[in-house]
Amino acid sequence: MLKTVRILHWISNIAGAIALVLGLLHWFANISFLDAHMLFGLTVALAMLALSIILLFTRGMRIAGALGIIYALIIPTFGMNQFTLLIGDLHWLVRVAHLLVSAGAMGFVGIMSARYLKLKQTERREAPQVSVHEAVG
Repeated sequence: MLKTVRILHWISNIAGAIALVLGLLHWFANISFLDAHMLFGLTVALAMLALSIILLFTRGMRIAGALGIIYALIIPTFGMNQFTLLIGDLHWLVRVAHLLVSAGAMGFVGIMSARYLKLKQTERREAPQVSVHEAVG
């Protein structure tokens, strides 16, 4: 699972960075790659969902896993519906909220990945070391 968590973290980082750049291009330069932006955003949400499921079955990380599942469902829901919220002069507030929610998701994946890896490394160090002779004898 350690490799899986590391891979999910990297997928989230790379997809999140690409989604951020594409979103900012749309917002500031009116260069629209919205389909690609949504695909990379969905990739972040799916990476968070997969990590959260792993955390849900990890002792000491279950609450974070449950919160991550909820968060992973909110991200695409909010992203897909943001165009219908506060239409007009105040729509920039929705865009900023979308940016903050998405950046928060990337941060959540990073923090939870680090906590999981630290927990597993601590468990590995604290596990009793059994020698070959004790295991056979």
